[in-house]
Amino acid sequence: MSDYNSFWFVDTRDQKVNLKRWIIWGVLLFLFVSVGTYICMKSIYNPIPSYEIHSDILAVKVEDAKATNINGYVKGMIENATSEELSGKYIKCDFYNKEDELKGTEYIEIGTIQSGETKKYEVQFKYDKIEKFILTIVDNKEN
Repeated sequence: MSDYNSFWFVDTRDQKVNLKRWIIWGVLLFLFVSVGTYICMKSIYNPIPSYEIHSDILAVKVEDAKATNINGYVKGMIENATSEELSGKYIKCDFYNKEDELKGTEYIEIGTIQSGETKKYEVQFKYDKIEKFILTIVDNKEN
């Protein structure tokens, strides 16, 4: 016969064993919640179906472009295909919804890029329901 203190996971006579069990359960719960949150967040992001790139001097590639109902990101690579060093350039990203209304614009400074050099870029935005974006290489933020 057992008393009310004898659960399968609690042994009131040995507190070290109890502490180990609670730590293990805490770590397992943390891992379960972390993995579940990561999987759920990744499934919320949808690819952005269409985009345009307007660049004469740099080769711009889009590797990944995804959006949720409220935010998203665009990742890619730029390469200086010219024979000269370029500096003072920006990547201008115009974001549009499915009615082709401009929702917002983001700029990323490229910095100095040598001839033949490749750089990664990432644009994060907080606009809702983005269906299209246009990347343009500009000289300043006012273009």
